[in-house]
Amino acid sequence: MKTNLFNKKSNILLGYILVAGTAFFTAFSYIFGKKVSEELYPETVAFYWFFGAFLFAVLKRLLFGVFGTRFRVSLSDLWKYKELMVISSIVTVFGVAFWVIALRSAGPPVTSFLMKFQVVFSVMLGAFFLKERLRKLEIFGIFLTIFGGLVITYDTSSFELHGAFYAVMAAFCYSCLFIIVRKKGSDLNMMMVATLRSLGVSVIGILYLVLSGRFQLPNNIDLVYMLIGGTCGAYIGKALQFQAIKLVDVSRTTALTPLEAVFVVLLTFLFFDTVPSPLKLIGGSLIIIGVIFLLIFRKEKGNQ
Repeated sequence: MKTNLFNKKSNILLGYILVAGTAFFTAFSYIFGKKVSEELYPETVAFYWFFGAFLFAVLKRLLFGVFGTRFRVSLSDLWKYKELMVISSIVTVFGVAFWVIALRSAGPPVTSFLMKFQVVFSVMLGAFFLKERLRKLEIFGIFLTIFGGLVITYDTSSFELHGAFYAVMAAFCYSCLFIIVRKKGSDLNMMMVATLRSLGVSVIGILYLVLSGRFQLPNNIDLVYMLIGGTCGAYIGKALQFQAIKLVDVSRTTALTPLEAVFVVLLTFLFFDTVPSPLKLIGGSLIIIGVIFLLIFRKEKGNQ
């Protein structure tokens, strides 16, 4: 009895450590994304970003497998992923392109804060498409998050405001992606969905770049930044998140999502020796509080 209780507590602790790892590696993707040369088109960054994630996924599967048999899918079942692969890849292409533009204009911390709007959009889209009712306290969390966004964008240059707009657009794209996966991928292997999404974005990206004449060959350092950034955010971060879900309830893992913004602020200081202005930190804090408030009451409703 005591042994089972100890193992359960150990698994929960490990689950939270993996969630923190998800936030940490995702935060690193912001840093590498910012380091990439602005001479590269956002579409080019999106291609190399997810191509790096796909290569890492394939190499890891060939060498080590993917977290045991639970995440393996037979070749005969791959056709089930076709529709979700195409739709999620198209949405992701736009989302990551908007994200790159936001990084270049608004910077990693502000982009990370505003990307938390994907939680708000996911709840609102869920209420609209999935007929999920919103409680008053959830609505309060949404308004608090929106108010934080207004504080962040108050008294900013048109260049930064441009970046903030694209950060919110990126958040909307990723919230749409969440709804799509939730509706169409409930019986699918999420690790395979993440891998095929990386492949789909790579294919769509290279076709667009070649047909539009915008294909670019990056220099070696930019290529390394994009491959590492894509691997950190699009694969390792997701892999840790999926593993955490095996050990900890999904609602608990999402409750630590705002931790990513904290890591981004710290890493931005370490790599670029810059910190957001006090007003932006206040606005970002309001966004985080609003998101946590929203997630807490969302979780409580789900447990009723």
